[in-house]
Amino acid sequence: MSKAKGFTLIELLVVIAIIAILAAILFPVFARAREKARQSSCLSNVKQLAVGALMYAQDFDERMMPRYYRIDPAVAGGPNWCDHLVQPYVKNTQIIYCPSTEQKSYGYAQDNLNFQKLAVFQSPAETVMICDVKRAINSTGGYSFDLSVRSPSVFGDPPAKPATDEDEYPLPGDPNYAPRARGLHNGGCNVCFLDGHAKWLKTDAFFYGQVPTNLYFDRN
Repeated sequence: MSKAKGFTLIELLVVIAIIAILAAILFPVFARAREKARQSSCLSNVKQLAVGALMYAQDFDERMMPRYYRIDPAVAGGPNWCDHLVQPYVKNTQIIYCPSTEQKSYGYAQDNLNFQKLAVFQSPAETVMICDVKRAINSTGGYSFDLSVRSPSVFGDPPAKPATDEDEYPLPGDPNYAPRARGLHNGGCNVCFLDGHAKWLKTDAFFYGQVPTNLYFDRN
């Protein structure tokens, strides 16, 4: 009667090593796939917010919304675009949160769009309305998302570019309340333009390295 042959220690170690190698290869692939799904969900959010903003404009004499509006002129700040102005049109409080950050990290291009008539924009398909943003430095020295994306020239001409767009923090020396576009999703940023179309772009394609600096943040 023969004895059943078991695995030797060397064979077990080889199997464990193979499993470890496969895990090292596949885990980053799975992580990218999950982020790709979040990227698609975020793109849908940005698109819906932009459609809501354009519906707002149609109801207000084709004038784009402000970032904040004041109920009491003596009180700074006030209700904002994503929590209040767009909500009557989208009727969905979840889409103002990016699925990757779980924060209100969508910025409105306030420098260019604030209270402006749609007719003044000559190239709406090349004019940024909303995109993913990095945090901004606030007046107390902390970091916060600020519901806007500032024009590239706010950060210099040409603007200084971070070593990585994927982190959430501004560069030292950035102005208060000045969020940048952020390449959060697989190295890129979800952007919606003034004509309502939305797509994923590298920040180099619309925020850094443009001539003129505010090419996608002006009225030409």
